[in-house]
Amino acid sequence: MSKTIHPLGRCLALAAVLSFSTTLAVSAVRHALAARWALSSRPESLLRAAEIEPTNPEWWYQLGRAWQFDLQHSDLPLAISYYQRAISLNPQTASYWMDLADAYEGSGDVSAAEQSFRTARRMYPVSAQTAWRYGNFLLRYGRMTEAFSQVHDAVVSDPKFAALAVSRCWHVSHNIGTILQSVLPDQKDDNWNAMQFFVQVREPSPAIAVWRRIAAHREHIAVSAVFPLLDMLVETDRISDAETVWAQALSAAGMKAQTASPGSLIWNGGFETEPLNGGFDWRIAPTAGARMRWDNEVFHSGKRSLRVDFDGSANVNFENVWQYVPVQPGTRYRFAALVRAEGLTTDSGIRIEIRDVSRPGNPSRFTSNLVGSSGWSEQEIDFITGSDTRALKIVLRRTPSEKLANKIRGTAWIDDVALAPRGQSAGSL
Repeated sequence: MSKTIHPLGRCLALAAVLSFSTTLAVSAVRHALAARWALSSRPESLLRAAEIEPTNPEWWYQLGRAWQFDLQHSDLPLAISYYQRAISLNPQTASYWMDLADAYEGSGDVSAAEQSFRTARRMYPVSAQTAWRYGNFLLRYGRMTEAFSQVHDAVVSDPKFAALAVSRCWHVSHNIGTILQSVLPDQKDDNWNAMQFFVQVREPSPAIAVWRRIAAHREHIAVSAVFPLLDMLVETDRISDAETVWAQALSAAGMKAQTASPGSLIWNGGFETEPLNGGFDWRIAPTAGARMRWDNEVFHSGKRSLRVDFDGSANVNFENVWQYVPVQPGTRYRFAALVRAEGLTTDSGIRIEIRDVSRPGNPSRFTSNLVGSSGWSEQEIDFITGSDTRALKIVLRRTPSEKLANKIRGTAWIDDVALAPRGQSAGSL
C-alpha cells in the first residue's frame, strides 16, 4: 500500500530544496565576485574580495602578502593581522604560518617568527619547503646545528634542494666535513650536485672531499663527468690532486693509461684511440679554416696519425689540439714528436708549443716552424721545468702570419708525441 504524502510536507520539502539551491547560488555568485576582485594584486581590490567572502581564508592570506611585499608601501603589522585572520579560518595551511613567520621576523619579533615556523613544521613534518625555510631562518641567526638538521631534512624530502643547501651552508660555515656529515645525504645525485657547485665556485678542497665520497661507492662513472673537476684542479694548481682524481676516474670507468712509449707522460701520444677530449687526454676543438681528422694511410707508427688540413680561407690562429701534462718541478725533460708537412703556405706553418700552466707568465717553448713540404721529422726540445712548475700544456700551434699573403693552405700530420724525464736538476732554463 503506497504512502500518501501530505501536501504540506511536499511544500516544505520543496521550500527546503529551493532554499538550499538559493544559498548555493548566492555562495557561487559571491565567490565569483570575490575571485574577480582578487584578480588584481592591489590591496584595495583584495580587501573588496575578502569583504564579499569573509570566510574564505585565501583572500585574507593574499591581503597579507600584498601588504608584506609591497615595495613602496609595505605595512608589516597590517600584513600580520591579515595572516592571523587567515590562520583563524584555516590553521592547517603551512604557507600561512611560514609567511606569518617571515612577517614577524621582518618586524623584529624573532621569537614569534620561530614559533610560527615551529608550528608549520609540526603540521607538515615531511614538507621539504617548510624544513628549508625554517632551516634558512636558523642559519640567519647562527644556529648552525639546528639549521643543518632542518636543511638536511629538506634535502632528504626533495633532492632538488641539494645544490642550494650546500651553497648556503658552505657560505656560513666553510666546513665541508660538517656539511657532508650533517647536511648532505650520501646519495649519488646529491654528491654530484655538491661537487659541481664547488667546481663552479673554484673551491678545490671541498670539491675533492665530495669526490672522495663519490669514489668510495666504487660505482661505474663516465670519465667525462669528472672533466670539469679536473680542469678546475689544474687551473688552481692542484696537480697532484688532479692526477689522483684522474687515476680514480679511469679506474671507475674501466680504462687504462695510454702512452706512446714506455716512460712517456703523454696520454695517447700516437692518437691510436679516440681522444677523450678532457682530463689529461687530447682536446680537439673545431675551428674555421682547418679540419682535423685521423689518417689511416699516412702515419709514422701504429695504425694512424692526426691530420690537419688548412683550406686557405683564413689566417688561422691555430691552437685547437692540446693536452695537459703533469710534471715535476726542477726536472729535465725531453719532448719529441714526429711531424710531416705537405704544401704548407705562408711564412707561419705548424709547430708545437709547450706552455707552463703553473707559471703562465713564463715564455713558451716551441719546436721548429715547418712550412712547405717535408717528410717525417722528429721535433724535439730539451728543457728544465721551473722550481714551481707542476703542469705543462702541449699545443699543436700555428700563429697568425703578419704578411699580406697570410691565409694558410696545406696539410700537417703529427704522430708519436712523447715527454719523458731526463733526470733531476737544481736550476731551470
